[in-house]
Amino acid sequence: MSAFRSITGIHRLVPLSLCLSGGLCLIGCALLSTSAPGTSFPGSVSDVIREIEEADIVKVDDGFLYIANPYTGLRIIDATDVQQPRMMGRVPLGGRSVELFVQNGVALVLTAADFLNCAGEPIGFEQAVFDPQVVPDYEGSRLWVVDVSDADSPTVVRTVDFDGFVTDTRRVGDVIYATGNAFFGSDDEGDAPSIFDRGAFVASINVADPAGAFLVETELFPGFSLDIHVDNDALYVYGKDSDVFDTSVVSYVDISDPAGDIAVRDQFRVPGTVRNRFFVDAHNGAFRIVTEEFIESVFSRVVALYVFDVTNPDEITRVARFPIAIDARVTAVRFDGDRAYADIASRESPLSVLDVSDPANPRITAELDVPGVGSKLIPLGDRLVAFGFDTSAGVRPSVILYDVADPAAPRRLSSVVVGNAFDFSSGSAAAVDDRSLRVLEDAGLILLPFSEYDRETGLFADSVLFIELRDTDLREGGVLQHAGFVKRAGVLDTRLWLLSNRSFQTVNIDDLDVPASLAAIEIIGEQELLDAGLSGCENSARRETTSVFSVPNPCGTLGLVPLVGMFAGFVGLRWCGVRGRP
Repeated sequence: MSAFRSITGIHRLVPLSLCLSGGLCLIGCALLSTSAPGTSFPGSVSDVIREIEEADIVKVDDGFLYIANPYTGLRIIDATDVQQPRMMGRVPLGGRSVELFVQNGVALVLTAADFLNCAGEPIGFEQAVFDPQVVPDYEGSRLWVVDVSDADSPTVVRTVDFDGFVTDTRRVGDVIYATGNAFFGSDDEGDAPSIFDRGAFVASINVADPAGAFLVETELFPGFSLDIHVDNDALYVYGKDSDVFDTSVVSYVDISDPAGDIAVRDQFRVPGTVRNRFFVDAHNGAFRIVTEEFIESVFSRVVALYVFDVTNPDEITRVARFPIAIDARVTAVRFDGDRAYADIASRESPLSVLDVSDPANPRITAELDVPGVGSKLIPLGDRLVAFGFDTSAGVRPSVILYDVADPAAPRRLSSVVVGNAFDFSSGSAAAVDDRSLRVLEDAGLILLPFSEYDRETGLFADSVLFIELRDTDLREGGVLQHAGFVKRAGVLDTRLWLLSNRSFQTVNIDDLDVPASLAAIEIIGEQELLDAGLSGCENSARRETTSVFSVPNPCGTLGLVPLVGMFAGFVGLRWCGVRGRP
């Protein structure tokens, strides 16, 4: 198979504030590192088992929460006593804190010198009055190595700068792989870059000795809306091809070197485009991707599964193309070993169950007619939890439980819907952040964060709905308000904790119908947000919960966009014989 031109050198990177997707998804085993353990810093990462670790905005270790707050930097909360949690040390970090790792008294925090779509539009730090402590003294991104062995006095011991704006990271053994968006112009012509001069980067940082962490290598990939999937010893960089309309391009990036060297191997094109990171998967030598292709000649869309043999990364071949639906949109996909699920927004909105055990012969085992439109699918063995929007009476966030024990006969068991009918004022972070919807299977609990807009006051109310997850149904519990847009939650000592960019709260959940707040800690106050020019950031985050999907109408497909707190807008209307492209 002929490969595309591989770009191995870094072009001039320019700090423009436009956001691209860069989610990472992991499958497979750990890599064993041969790097020598570092001796100059306590708690070296190389002293632990080599594994693949996913970064996040918060890490919990022995009752302590380490938080990468986008406004205030690294914050540490001692929640060993859930009745009386305490704010401990703080390290103001220049830039927007993205996420972090914590291991053996070391915090590895990634930041970017941008604030993306803060206050509803792209801005940079130079365009607002920020606290001088958080204004970056670098361009691009930075890894901060922080000694947190003394939670009262965390100390920065090293920084590593690299180009591009980081969005997601993974640690594989002694190497952190960072990915994000990059903007580049033409060095040869000297032209200024534009929004079309954009792509993604993959950077490797060796952290075998955290105090001596260093950038190993960076690869840049041109294109649009690029995303990343991680599997064992490979990174798959994929996204819209900038040269061929309605086509995705995939690059196999070899990360098998335990020291961090990376190499681009084969590259290939796939008809159509993908919506998010769950549309892609790698399993037992097969790369699987679900795309949605617009066929202009017949004004139709095809949702299809493509399977590629990647056992030879220098000569990747396609082994299957399997159409899942015609004249439809796909809103959610999830792979689960030898099975896959797809939510198809068509006239009946079926949930499709696929058998993908044979890479060359995938097949649909069942289609279930369900109401509404799915956005996220979470497999739980014989059960499947779906988050989406109920469209029976407006557009409202919802959670559905399915029985998928028999792949040939799935059943819809139960559902819970948030918000008032035809109000169009409820949204959920789960629409844009899959980790904000917490499914605590062991605790039999689902936590659905949501926001409601009050048109009279012009303010948002942020809350969490408690849903009891039972074997045969979902039971709606109580609602608890929280200061700020809830992004993460978890359980400590049989008590629940909630986290937003603005505050932390512990909750007694002995009675799910009446959850009771135990304690709350303010991370950043309303006045601080105003003083720093950041008050619009919270509302901007809420508006990012807008979900674009398709619902049926007599003549064809209508794209429906719920704008939280504003109005329900309709785009991409297709009249009989004339179709838009929402």
